[in-house]
Amino acid sequence: MVERMIDVMPRAALAMVTLLLGVLPGFALADDAVVLAAPAGTFRIDPATLAVSFRPAGEDEAALAAPAIDPGQVTDRTGAGWRLVSGDDAFTVEAGVQGEALRLSIRSDRPATLAWPQTADPAAITAYAMPFGEGSYIPADDPAWLDWLTRRYEPAGLTEQLSMPFWTELRAGLSITWLVETPFNTWFAIVEDSGRPRPVLAHDFTRLAPGSPYVVRIVPGPADPLAGARAYRTWLQASGGFVSLAEKIAAVPDIARLGGAPHIYLWGKGPLKPEDLLQWRSFVRLVQQKKDDPGHLAGRLWQAFDAEGRQAFEDAFRDAAGAGGFVSTYSRAALIRAVNDALRRAVPMAPVDPLPGGHDPAAEAAWATGPLRIALTEAFGPLLAPPERWGGGLSLDTVAALQRAGLTRAWLGVEDWRDALWHPEAVAAAKAAGYLVGAYDSYGSAHPPDLAETWPTAQMGADLAAAGYADKAGKIVTGFAGRGVYASAVAAEPYARRRMAAVAKAAGLDSLFLDVDATGLVFDDYAPGRETSEAQDAEARRRRLAYAASLGLVVGSEGGSGLFAPQIAFAHGMTTQPFAWMAPEMKDKASSYYRGNYWSPEMPSLYFSPVKLKPEIARVVFDPRFRLPLYEIALHDSVVTTHHWEYGSLKFSDQRETTALLQLLYAVPPLYHLNAAVLDRDLPVIAATDRVFRPLHERVFTRPMTDFAVLSPDRLLQRSTFGDGTTVTVNFDAKVRPLPDGTTLPAQSARITVPGQGPQVIEAGALFHSPKK
Repeated sequence: MVERMIDVMPRAALAMVTLLLGVLPGFALADDAVVLAAPAGTFRIDPATLAVSFRPAGEDEAALAAPAIDPGQVTDRTGAGWRLVSGDDAFTVEAGVQGEALRLSIRSDRPATLAWPQTADPAAITAYAMPFGEGSYIPADDPAWLDWLTRRYEPAGLTEQLSMPFWTELRAGLSITWLVETPFNTWFAIVEDSGRPRPVLAHDFTRLAPGSPYVVRIVPGPADPLAGARAYRTWLQASGGFVSLAEKIAAVPDIARLGGAPHIYLWGKGPLKPEDLLQWRSFVRLVQQKKDDPGHLAGRLWQAFDAEGRQAFEDAFRDAAGAGGFVSTYSRAALIRAVNDALRRAVPMAPVDPLPGGHDPAAEAAWATGPLRIALTEAFGPLLAPPERWGGGLSLDTVAALQRAGLTRAWLGVEDWRDALWHPEAVAAAKAAGYLVGAYDSYGSAHPPDLAETWPTAQMGADLAAAGYADKAGKIVTGFAGRGVYASAVAAEPYARRRMAAVAKAAGLDSLFLDVDATGLVFDDYAPGRETSEAQDAEARRRRLAYAASLGLVVGSEGGSGLFAPQIAFAHGMTTQPFAWMAPEMKDKASSYYRGNYWSPEMPSLYFSPVKLKPEIARVVFDPRFRLPLYEIALHDSVVTTHHWEYGSLKFSDQRETTALLQLLYAVPPLYHLNAAVLDRDLPVIAATDRVFRPLHERVFTRPMTDFAVLSPDRLLQRSTFGDGTTVTVNFDAKVRPLPDGTTLPAQSARITVPGQGPQVIEAGALFHSPKK
């Protein structure tokens, strides 16, 4: 997920900071409280402070929400509605009970901030169920969790912080879920209170959304950490915010191919891979011989090489000289990189339908199969593999290798859509094999045309590079990594539609991955003539995602926020969210926990080099004792989720078994990175995992997760249940454990039970020591 640093903090965040510097006011409800009966008990609201309490039937009253303000003036009270005046601010409040929940709707007459709700009595809470990505179980008295929460969850947008706009407090005998129906312009933080975490919210009423209500539901329920996820699912279904995968498949039938499919990013970075040169020494000598001949492609390439490329060839000229000449493996990679970079300048491309940002997908596709292949085969034909076999990521060889490994389903993604344009035979073969073929795209950051450190998707032309979101002070929100701007989704809409359609058509894609759009990152925009609220910005992103789906594409996005679940079929970044920014050692090259970087372009170590994870980080991120399938309980049968691409299934060498078991327990697909160089290393593991994961996921991916249970006090035995009755029971312990039914489960293993079939036991360690087939 994009990590946003706010330069000018909105009023709500400032109010929250002020609130957090103080102490909780004493909790006492006024005698003229608003009293509302609910099925599980009675709610009482102090109309002058918005303090809320709840008395379960036959039990003591519990303080829920602390006073938001010093007692204000209550006027115009009619039943469960009233006007609350506090200083210059005036709020109209309406309270009522819907089903099990207390629902408060608050409006403001003018721009204002309301720091509410905040938990009134943190000491009464034993644990939290928080939708941080998939979901976390957080003991309220755990100091390590408190440290993580208070450092990570500084005031920031609720829609960014939580994958779904609710959290659940577990108390003695009951749960309380706070569900924010209108999460925009709402800031969320977790602070320390007497050694315990305390969630707090603050809402901005802005001039961009006049009259828009701030609506919060307070839902009492059983002492079950899943209660909030169930309540959210029920609310979505009742409010029309839930769209099932079955409905999505009816609209876009190819979505069905996500069932049982691992998600695999393929890396190649250019038309050629080193193995496409069959006679390296002859090739290097020919380039040396013809480098000054402008009539030969070698001469045109020489003129197009940058200084680094020329130096790589100069070194290779010396190495390849003489009877014992050679070209090393390292040199081959550098030489191919130089050739791939220079080909676009050395072989002219005729424009077809140019787009701002220097993109012309139709021209690129025609160039790759026409002038490029002709020029290369005329100049170096006998030295090259057949053109249809070129490429190191998305290639015929890769597709054939996946098929030999037994994969009948896969989502294949390229991080540069040109790799699909350059290798049409591979795209066709992959689709014929039953795989989905997608490309990465993004309309988040927009860069000026002359920015040196840029990337292709951020090049959208000068107009959009000047269409960044503006805050109230007129300051433009900078783009990812401090480059360019975040482009207004409203301003980018016509361009995005043109580019998505052009890329998908020219490349023959049946899937598209849109970065950032479903993370929950939304903005107010005060740019004159383009003023839009966060809610309107979110709606523009929904339209962008929906348009891609209207092209018949299987659409995915980063994160998978519940706000955008109806518009996407899959999401990367829910099962494992980004967290490296919280662990400095992961970016320290001297650390044993260094995660890697973006080099080389064909095989970045960030994605391909396994590393161990610092134990303190692994505890809060991967430890199954602190994980909950909240997203799956709410949305398993609506969105297929998996890991963020920086945290693939094989990235952390000391977490592979746990990751494999979680994927089975939650029925979420693995995510990998592949190119030609690592097929022999990784494909046996991918194939072994596929043999057990695919039949499970094909069976249940359109079914709801109906239950999840922790079967042991240490939380290392867990069981999930799906809508067809399939259960997955997992022992995360390093030793054999007995189960409640009297059977035993081997160490680090899963038992899959399908109605009408005998159980299947999978030991995670065997997946990583499977003989190559």
